[in-house]
Amino acid sequence: MSSPFWSGTRSAVLSLLLALSLSVSDADDATKFDTQPSLLRDEWYSEGWDNLFYFADGTLLVAQITVLNIGLGSHHAGVFGLLVTPDRQRTIIKQSRSNREWDFAEDQLDIQIAQNHLSGEHPKYRIQLVQARGEIDVDFTAQAERWSLGRTLELGDDYQYVSFFAPFLRADARYRLFAEGESDSAEWQKLEDGRGFAVRYINSTGLHNLISSSTRIVSIADSAIRPVFYISRDEQDGTQSFLGVFDEGRLIHQTRGFTLDVENKRETADSDARDIPSRLAVDIKEQGFSLQGVIDIDQFLVRIDPVDSLKPFVRTIVKLLNTPIQYRYLARYDLLYTSGERKMKIQGQALMDHTVLRYQKRDPGSSTNDK
Repeated sequence: MSSPFWSGTRSAVLSLLLALSLSVSDADDATKFDTQPSLLRDEWYSEGWDNLFYFADGTLLVAQITVLNIGLGSHHAGVFGLLVTPDRQRTIIKQSRSNREWDFAEDQLDIQIAQNHLSGEHPKYRIQLVQARGEIDVDFTAQAERWSLGRTLELGDDYQYVSFFAPFLRADARYRLFAEGESDSAEWQKLEDGRGFAVRYINSTGLHNLISSSTRIVSIADSAIRPVFYISRDEQDGTQSFLGVFDEGRLIHQTRGFTLDVENKRETADSDARDIPSRLAVDIKEQGFSLQGVIDIDQFLVRIDPVDSLKPFVRTIVKLLNTPIQYRYLARYDLLYTSGERKMKIQGQALMDHTVLRYQKRDPGSSTNDK
């Protein structure tokens, strides 16, 4: 990536790749809840903090902070924020800094990229996104203990690691958007009763070397018992699957290595028409524990491909890279939970985050488009 193209369009491409570097975390100590940057040296490595919020009025907010090695130098950092209001208006806030021209604390989660800031100590966190187009402030509180999945995938010396530092959260936010020529005159708009999750991740190498797709399904219900699913797939159709079950915010059961059967599929909301599951059958059985039922993917929320916000020439070049594209949906789950003598229905709404690579092979047989 040290070609003349990179040198000539470095800022735009860096902003894009920072926003696109999804998922996974440092795993030298898989039990350590390390929220500070790890700053690995590997080529194509990336790490970050991925936060998703869905508010009571239907507003969706994505806030991602990423650190990665790509292009000239190392440990570039950037922020990508996307606000989607109920009338489908989209506002993007993104900035980047190269070669450690950004700040972080050594002993706590406190990262600053230009005027953008992520800070906090479990269970309370704050995100501030600031750019000429507007400002977004979010205060959120984790509603569960942190959950480290450890190394979710190992391929030779390469790996991915995932840790939910807020498996469930409640958030309040405010934002103001500036018209051209405005400075501080815009009024703040409030967002209340936000639900979602926050993930800490690191890739030891490029995501395209690790997975072909991944899916996160996280409950946003008010019930005491709530599930979290994480599933990743590689190019050889190998699957890594993880389930965490929480009771009043305490992790009471975790398992891995199960299969969720796809009962129905739909097409993603883009011209490439990728297949994603629209109904998943859950049938997980272990000694003294079972979880059975269905997860229905109900409502398309947003497609995130930051390539779309680039200028035409840069967009054409960057599309040659096998970068990730994210799709967010609302889902519903209807499950029967059994643990020892305890047996109960757990039902509610969930957020689904589905990631595919740009050049993933398409599965045949789908027919329904999301709009």
